[in-house]
Amino acid sequence: MHNPWPESDPAVMAPVEEHEELRRVVRSVLVKYADHDQVRAAADTEVGYSDDLWRRLNQDLAVGHLTMPEDRGGHGFGVRELAVLLEETGAALLPEPVLVSAVLGCHALAAADDDEFSELLAAAMAGHRVVTVSLGGQEASTMPGSSSASGAAGELVATHDSRTWRLNGVAHAVLQASAADVAILPASGPEGPVLVAVETAAALTEPRAVVDLTRRRGDLRFTDASARLLVGPGRYADVSHRLRLLSQVGVAAEHTGIVAALLDRTRAYVTERHQFGRPIGSFQAIKHRLADVLVDLERARSASRYAAAVLEEDPRNAELAVAVASAVCGDGALRAAHEAVQLHGGMGFTWEHPAHYYLRRVLGDEGLFGPSRERRARIAELVGV
Repeated sequence: MHNPWPESDPAVMAPVEEHEELRRVVRSVLVKYADHDQVRAAADTEVGYSDDLWRRLNQDLAVGHLTMPEDRGGHGFGVRELAVLLEETGAALLPEPVLVSAVLGCHALAAADDDEFSELLAAAMAGHRVVTVSLGGQEASTMPGSSSASGAAGELVATHDSRTWRLNGVAHAVLQASAADVAILPASGPEGPVLVAVETAAALTEPRAVVDLTRRRGDLRFTDASARLLVGPGRYADVSHRLRLLSQVGVAAEHTGIVAALLDRTRAYVTERHQFGRPIGSFQAIKHRLADVLVDLERARSASRYAAAVLEEDPRNAELAVAVASAVCGDGALRAAHEAVQLHGGMGFTWEHPAHYYLRRVLGDEGLFGPSRERRARIAELVGV
């Protein structure tokens, strides 16, 4: 019987000093410029994030250059380094478009069929232009070998003549729809599904009411909008599938960071909060609940970092590891958020408390990237259950 679980060198799970140095550098910036009050203030701005921090992330940390190939002007690092970055940005609940633009947007542009997008890629890598990527909600539509773009494309139809492509329809629930300069979207083309790049200024943007204010979404409605072909039908399935796996690994890394941050915050609180003359953290019931969160954290770290390593080394056989990481990390983040709310008492339920923001991020991610039950169903398919 075929074993669907990818085999990798155990050394990929060993600590790497360069990774820890990267973590320290990223954390030093976020501690200074992205505490909870600063994140809340940034999320309440018109664009939904801090222009100043976005500039620092690109100038000081080069987040857009991190995993781009050196021949495209990037730094040539891999998915494992990317996971380190996203663990820290997830822990801080950054509203800045690191995942959608610096990661997915740049990788989508780098995967273009030709060099027509090199100028836009350079601008996105530098953070001068924000690129959003929407891959739609149906997993099967982007699997290699699939020929259908229905569901993945939402209601988008792309047509072309000898001069230009035109886009009509609606892209639903697009991340950073109002703040992005360019959207990369799947559409039904004359010869099959395609990925197109279109200026968001050409769309009617309809913001959505969302549970997570640190990740705004909106619908983009296009009427005969000028677009550019990014990936044609021949490569659509492979490229969109790779982008979907990358997004799942990225969110898993963010959720790992969220579990770590919530465990630290909650442990600090139960150590300081006293009842009956002693810290509530000394009560056995509290210890057991935090011990469960610690187990979740170790599971999330193992699953997300392994998935990142496999996706970097052997992307064609990475889907099972990625699905496991997505499910494990999503479940862990949700449980950690619920425990943080409960163990902070009445104030944990208030909108002003950080625990409430973390819970909203995790719930918002379920709506945006899909719930853990979908990943578990995919795992069952992959292992033949």
